Amino acid sequence: MKPQQNFTAVLVSIAALFSTTQTTSAEGETMINTINGVAQYPDGYRGTPHRAPNEDPFISPTNAALVLIDYQPHIMMGVRNIDHDELINNTTGLVKSAVHFGLPIIFSHVGVGLSGAQPFLEELHKLAPEAVIIDRTNVNAWEEPEFVAAVEATGRNKLIMGGLWTDVCLAYPAIEAANAGYEVLVPEDTVGSMTELSHDNGMKRMDAAGVKPITWNVVLAELQRDHARKDTEKETGRIFMEYLFKMDPDKGWEQ
Repeated sequence: MKPQQNFTAVLVSIAALFSTTQTTSAEGETMINTINGVAQYPDGYRGTPHRAPNEDPFISPTNAALVLIDYQPHIMMGVRNIDHDELINNTTGLVKSAVHFGLPIIFSHVGVGLSGAQPFLEELHKLAPEAVIIDRTNVNAWEEPEFVAAVEATGRNKLIMGGLWTDVCLAYPAIEAANAGYEVLVPEDTVGSMTELSHDNGMKRMDAAGVKPITWNVVLAELQRDHARKDTEKETGRIFMEYLFKMDPDKGWEQ
């Protein structure tokens, strides 16, 4: 076969491959083809399969847990580096994301039983009424055996952790968890401290220990991952619209 004929044969083979609406990978997964810039989907397509929990490098509904520490009224009063309304908005979006995808959730407050301190913020607690609540005396939650046992009981290796204040009640257990082999991710826009310096120092200290800074919307995006997963896509969009874009989800995008 002449070189020109050989090249033409290759082009014909490629064209034949992409003239179909779908192919199958060596692993048996449906592979979607794009024709003239538009993807073609089989009937009932619901996105790519979820990865196995221990093989997924990102947050997923089967490998992650949410842990929030010391979101209590008197501790919130000390937060000065982020507007309180913005902090609550972002944390609400985070909690709703975790509830939407069925993540195990642990809330922990300090000093309630010991000294009658005000408990975890009710406006957050009511979003996840099934969350495990751990009351502590330790500033460092990881020194509280009940707290560590609750984390271990989730069976998850990725911990999405938030807390007040960044450099104290969040940094200590986040560093400890990272040292214990967990992958710890901190949505930085849901945490805060007394000054920008104290917050920054806390983030730097956690970063040095391998804790990864993210923002709350990253959690929701990674949990959804594929827009074709229609069972969760609608509520995911509503959470984004209300808490990220600050729009009325009942009115849609044209408002």
